[in-house]
Amino acid sequence: HSTCLAMLSHNLTHWKKLPLLPSLTNQPHQVLASDPVPFADLQQVSQIAAYAFSALSQIRV
Repeated sequence: HSTCLAMLSHNLTHWKKLPLLPSLTNQPHQVLASDPVPFADLQQVSQIAAYAFSALSQIRV
């Protein structure tokens, strides 16, 4: 679990550097045209987030 959390924290810090979602929705073409992040990375981040969410939901604190 520590490895997963380390990956998650790394991806979250990387995710914070991306444009904010409001700018994405307000200016989709401009943001997508200058977006340096491939769609595969977005898929990976969403998959990691979903995996982390399911893993955390199984942990009873």
